Amino acid sequence: MKIGIDARFLQEPRRGQGQYLYYLIKELLEIDAENEYVIFYNNLKTGKFTFDKATPRLRQVWCNIPGTLLKQTWSRFRFPPVEYLIGDVDLFHNPANFCFTHYAPIPSRAKMVATFNGMADPATIWEKCDRSKLDAWFREIARTASIIIAVSEMAKKDLLRRVHLPEEKIRVIHYGVSEEFRLISDTKAFDAVLSKYSLAGKRYLLYVGAAEPNKNLDRLIDLFCAISKKAGMKDLYLALAGKIDHFYRALISKAGALGMEGKVIFTDYVSHDDLPFIYNGAEAFVLPTLNEWFGIPVLEAMACGIPVIASKKTGAIEAVGDAVILFDPLDAKEMADSIGAVLSDKDLRVSLRNKALERVKGLSWKETARRTLAVYEEIYLQKGA
Repeated sequence: MKIGIDARFLQEPRRGQGQYLYYLIKELLEIDAENEYVIFYNNLKTGKFTFDKATPRLRQVWCNIPGTLLKQTWSRFRFPPVEYLIGDVDLFHNPANFCFTHYAPIPSRAKMVATFNGMADPATIWEKCDRSKLDAWFREIARTASIIIAVSEMAKKDLLRRVHLPEEKIRVIHYGVSEEFRLISDTKAFDAVLSKYSLAGKRYLLYVGAAEPNKNLDRLIDLFCAISKKAGMKDLYLALAGKIDHFYRALISKAGALGMEGKVIFTDYVSHDDLPFIYNGAEAFVLPTLNEWFGIPVLEAMACGIPVIASKKTGAIEAVGDAVILFDPLDAKEMADSIGAVLSDKDLRVSLRNKALERVKGLSWKETARRTLAVYEEIYLQKGA
């Protein structure tokens, strides 16, 4: 079987869907000794391939066509089929969500798998939002995909709310966590990495991710401002690890207005190699998001032995159960109490750490790839039907 995959998310710094795509392809190539894979990138200017050119059973294709142009022709004319770009395939995987700039359902003559990674309220992601185009995207995915992979039960329910399709057409396959996220004992390297981000020697509460309004970081900063003034918390910092964009710049201004400049640390983009060290140095990890259809950082923090305090609206909790402390993201008091309890109770932190390290053992990207490969094979066997 020859399998095509849209790999354009790998052209950007890896987060969320990019993480999913990278580890999915990486693990598929390791566990699958029979099938061939063709992945494609696109831009006006040829760039660097993500995987080694000599990787067996993998062909990487660079299409010198702007994504904005492809999106227009794909959404309006369903042309050209992806085979014009990558050659004939037996199955095509469309792994990315809709985006108003580049991403649209990709027409293919082959059977198709699509992944729904979950989607926040568009108004919290894009300044301008044409909901008719978004609705059309969902309808097209429902029409063209033989099977849709949802990254959590939460994502599945959201998908069924957005578009009419048979429930049996959906498979829930959770994200995983990389082995790179682990307990770190190399003190010299640990101190060197934390120093790069002004975190060395500091006691800090950590958040990792983007800063769109859906992430609820405004509320987190307000709560931290109050928590940090309490007894036993005056040496506490809040580290927000994510690429500085206009959303983060608004938060920087907010922290300054609250007199929290220097107490709220904005690290900017943290490289993938450095991120495990940032987790290991944290007192606890918090995910305050209003809706998070999975939440890879939850697993990453757990794999690093860090207590996790997370919104109840997080898909990852389906996989981790009582290994995290949960709160209602709209209830400021409950959120503050949950954070305060973890920071002040050493026994609770130890209990969460032990549960977390045990629970993540079965949550690997290899398992994500294995279950995805089973979906590919299921569809391929239906080819003649």
